[in-house]
Amino acid sequence: QRLPPFETFSQGPTLQFTLRWSGDTNDKSTAPIAKPLATRNSESLPQENKPNSVKPTQTIAVKESLPTDLQTRKERDVLNEPRQKLRIFYQFLYNNNTRQQTEARDDLHCPWCTLNCRKLYSLLKHLKLCHSRFIFNYVYHPKGARIDVSINECYDGSYAGNPQDIHRQPGFAFSRNGPVKRTPITHILVCRPKRTKASMSEFLESEDGEVEQQRTYSSGHNRLYFHSDTCLPLRPQEMEVDSEDEKDPEWLREKTITQIEEFSDVNEGEKEVMKLWNLHVMKHGFIADNQMNHACMLFVENYGQKIIKKNLCRNFMLHLVSMHDFNLISIMSIDKAVARLREMQQKLEKGESASPTDEESSEEQSGTANGYSENTMRERVSEMESISGVTKQSKKQKL
Repeated sequence: QRLPPFETFSQGPTLQFTLRWSGDTNDKSTAPIAKPLATRNSESLPQENKPNSVKPTQTIAVKESLPTDLQTRKERDVLNEPRQKLRIFYQFLYNNNTRQQTEARDDLHCPWCTLNCRKLYSLLKHLKLCHSRFIFNYVYHPKGARIDVSINECYDGSYAGNPQDIHRQPGFAFSRNGPVKRTPITHILVCRPKRTKASMSEFLESEDGEVEQQRTYSSGHNRLYFHSDTCLPLRPQEMEVDSEDEKDPEWLREKTITQIEEFSDVNEGEKEVMKLWNLHVMKHGFIADNQMNHACMLFVENYGQKIIKKNLCRNFMLHLVSMHDFNLISIMSIDKAVARLREMQQKLEKGESASPTDEESSEEQSGTANGYSENTMRERVSEMESISGVTKQSKKQKL
């Protein structure tokens, strides 16, 4: 039989225990842990009656970093602070019904994280802001204060840490050995409303009886970005690098060349032209049809000298004709590209090297000059155009 969460405890024995921190350091069986600050009761005792108090150590540490007069003034203010003994009752509610009441605490430490808040207002503020899983309502008590604790239904329990850690190896998001780099916050919005006077009325239960459902406070820059090409999460150390510029990384260039080498239905000359053209398109990011005319002219300027020396003019011409068949470039663009290629060829024949570009200077130049005439190229273009025109007309007649 399934029971509600709190009804389960009524079916068996109940164990009641009290947990107290001890300053005894004789037992070394466990690993050293961080000790909480002293309670109000221990602070109200005389200094000579507190052998295990950590206050002298703290005073020495502060004296090393603060001027003497400032430290003396701070010690005087602490000693003159009124030590009002308060008893805090934590009452847990489930469906607006009392289910359990803890023992009264005589200090202002947070029961969840043992933080010494020193004041009741600070304690309530800390509980409300830092422990959003619960809702805390302050109720006046003649012996001190009563805090009603109920479950916050609006608490989603989502992970509020570094979003990059979720995509790493399992468990990394909840276990670290040291500081890690976080995503930089690029925009900071500062709001300085008028500071209201501290009042306990803000922690009282609302008069209409509706329980305030406090939403989780989000802090920091918790957005997660992804690479546009690989869809992998962007790491914090990659935030300053624009991933859109990764059009032709080295690994992608090598993979493209390897895939073209595996083609078996094309000759070696066509493979070389395909390699140069694909790398050219990847580098400059040509994606639209109206960019192909400019892409062809830029390709001739960058790789024209290499095409001539490797005797690839005929293969490049067939490549242009194929693009024209798909209506990607015009006859005028083919004429301009062939004319520019012819100029480079004439300069090489006269022994005048054309001005090399940055792309050609870093690659090996080999091969012999090609004597393919411009008239023959234009005749080939006209022939292919007439054939493609007849084919298109026959297709229209069939449709």
